[in-house]
Amino acid sequence: MPSQILSDPDYLPSVAARAWRWGSEMLEVADTLRAPGLPTEMAEAAASVMAHWEKDKDQYELAVSDVLEHLRHRL
Repeated sequence: MPSQILSDPDYLPSVAARAWRWGSEMLEVADTLRAPGLPTEMAEAAASVMAHWEKDKDQYELAVSDVLEHLRHRL
């Protein structure tokens, strides 16, 4: 992933549209980290963010303002 994508707000709707793929994987990462006693907070936080976008599944045409609003309030 090119680094400029991370600083491009117009890319955020694409991330939200695909977030449903990664939420459960982040919870699996947390479980994997938990087993040997490693910190799980980062993976759990990522899963939480992805959960805010669950209803945005495959909606690539969302406005950036909508994507950010969905982060503020789980729908």
